[in-house]
This record gives sequence, structure tokens and C-alpha cells, in this order.
Amino acid sequence: MQLVMVTLTTSTLRRALDLQERIESLQGELTRLLGKNVSLTGFVSETVSVTGPRRRGRKPGRSAKKAAKPGRPAKKVAKRGRRKKRTSPFKGQKRPSSPSGPLAPAVHKVMKRAGGPLNVNAVLQGLKQDKYVWKVSEPKKNLAARIYTMPGVKKVGPGMFALKK
Repeated sequence: MQLVMVTLTTSTLRRALDLQERIESLQGELTRLLGKNVSLTGFVSETVSVTGPRRRGRKPGRSAKKAAKPGRPAKKVAKRGRRKKRTSPFKGQKRPSSPSGPLAPAVHKVMKRAGGPLNVNAVLQGLKQDKYVWKVSEPKKNLAARIYTMPGVKKVGPGMFALKK
């Protein structure tokens, strides 16, 4: 059995108490309707727990065979294969470089020429003016992702970047 720590507020406790009182009054009404000698064991629970949400299913780390209840067949568990690890197509080889050189120096050149903060679109336009050759299908997304971690470049505002001094 696993204990769950729950932080209860006074309003939550008040609601739980109101529900408990309502359940007891309904059980009393049920007894008056059906009589004292009728047992509804298995149909109506006697107590209500307010300690936390019920966990469904088997406990973590427990196999489906062990979690099966007596008299019921064990559920089949689908094998969860590991995801195929992505590998670079250039593994073990030198990566091809852009004919116009690495990206970081090209971005530095564009920012130096501008003299002030630029957004990703402005840097991309400057790279196009310098005829930077991209090896990716979506240059704007690539530049937007890489500019945050580029050495010598800092974020100076929402979507604005400048050279570090």
C-alpha cells in the first residue's frame, strides 16, 4: 500500500464532510426502503476515502503476470521497443562545409555591418546578401535555433540579438 501526501484546504475538507454526511443519509434512506435484513455487500461500499486519488492498474515495475488477480488470465503486455537512435549520415566522416564558410563568422559579419541589434529575419537577409549557402531545407528555423547558442552573440530583447562586447 502506498501512502499519498495530500494538502487539504478547509474548503476541501468541508466538502468532503458534506459528502460523507450525504452518503450516510442516503444509506439510511436505503435501509428504510429495503429493510434492515437486506445486505448490499458488493454493491455499495461502506466507506469513502478522501486521502487522494485512486491509482489504477498495476504498480510500476510489476509484471502483468504478477499483477493479475487470481482466477483471471494475465493481460498480454505489448513489448515496448526502444526507439531507434538517430545517427548522423556523416558518422565517421568529415561533415561537408558550406562553400561560403561556417555560420557563426558569417552571422558575426552581418551583425558587425548592421552596428546594432537584429532579429532573425534581418540576420537571414544579411546572410542572403553575402550569398551564404545553406545545406538545410529551412534556413530560418535552423538560424533561429542556432543563434541562441552561438558564441559571441547575446540576446538583448525578445527576438533581438547583438554581438557581445
